[in-house]
Amino acid sequence: MFNKKFLLLFTFYISFVWFTVFGTSILPTHFLAQNLSLQQMMFGTVLRFVAQILLLITLTTFTAKISWRLALVSSLVYILLSIKIYNVPQFYIASFINGFAMFFFFVFYNIAHFENTPRERKGHSSALMFIAPSLIGIIAPLVAGYVAQINLVIIWMVSSTSFLISFYLVSLQKDFQVSYKIKAAIREIKATRMFIFLEGVWEALPFGVIPIYTLFFIKTPFEYGIFLSYLALISIIANFTLGKITDKLQKRTVFLYPLTIIMACTTTLLAFVNSNLASWIILTGIIQFFLPLFWNVSTAMIIDSHSNLQLAIPGRELILAIGRVVGLVMAFLSFTIEKSPYYIFIILGSVLFLYPIVLFWNTKISKTYSYL
Repeated sequence: MFNKKFLLLFTFYISFVWFTVFGTSILPTHFLAQNLSLQQMMFGTVLRFVAQILLLITLTTFTAKISWRLALVSSLVYILLSIKIYNVPQFYIASFINGFAMFFFFVFYNIAHFENTPRERKGHSSALMFIAPSLIGIIAPLVAGYVAQINLVIIWMVSSTSFLISFYLVSLQKDFQVSYKIKAAIREIKATRMFIFLEGVWEALPFGVIPIYTLFFIKTPFEYGIFLSYLALISIIANFTLGKITDKLQKRTVFLYPLTIIMACTTTLLAFVNSNLASWIILTGIIQFFLPLFWNVSTAMIIDSHSNLQLAIPGRELILAIGRVVGLVMAFLSFTIEKSPYYIFIILGSVLFLYPIVLFWNTKISKTYSYL
């Protein structure tokens, strides 16, 4: 199915995801216990993606092994700086450094992952890439949440051990260089960059709003870990199944219409939760059920639409990051101005509604592009 090089690469991916998920999953409750406000946490998330953008436009020539090692070091520094927050600037610096890891890891990993995947297995391979965090997301937050109630020091010790294992696995990977020009990278994704931007804006929801808004309801590490594990559990079977289906049909975009419409409607409904934990759990569960499917199909569509991945992947990451910053800034304003955020769910829901509209326009009305 997949060659030895891919399996070795995927093992490294799993080790990196375990390290980051285990080490950071209960940090929101940890930050809350250290008297950081929800607005400050949201601004920290904004800084995370600002850092990613800065690296994407400055470090346009780099090698994979050095990049992956820097990703691991950046994540470790973020965890170490988060152990004890003495002041808000320290938290902002930690969040900014955490953004480095997103650039250093994902640009190079995504290229390596799909360049080592047979074209006819792209959907299945994409599903594997998104199902791994879900599987780890069931176990790691539960374990971290339980351990945090006993002694937080154990979490930092396990995280350090996981770091060393992942750092060693980098040495077993094939090295390669990525070199691109910003204009060329953005031009390469011309056919899909509007979709990427809209996706990025909406992703303020899973990356910032849901983890932080959940703190209105859940404030202990173990309960927060249970919530994260619940979100991970309900996404696995659907994501893996759809990956196989799309490989057989070889027509993935048809799934984007129902996925984006359902997710847009659910996002809008989150505005009416009104401090009801049961409603929040149900609606975020629906989002999480369809989210890996959406990421699977949208990523596979982009990979299928652009042959030069060493230009397309950096271009995709840059536009995604810009979109995420736009969405997160709006979320920060919502958390700052409103006592209980409301309008951000309406805005993000409306943004995602544009996705199927643009897709229909491009393929059926203007017939500018054709997507698999």
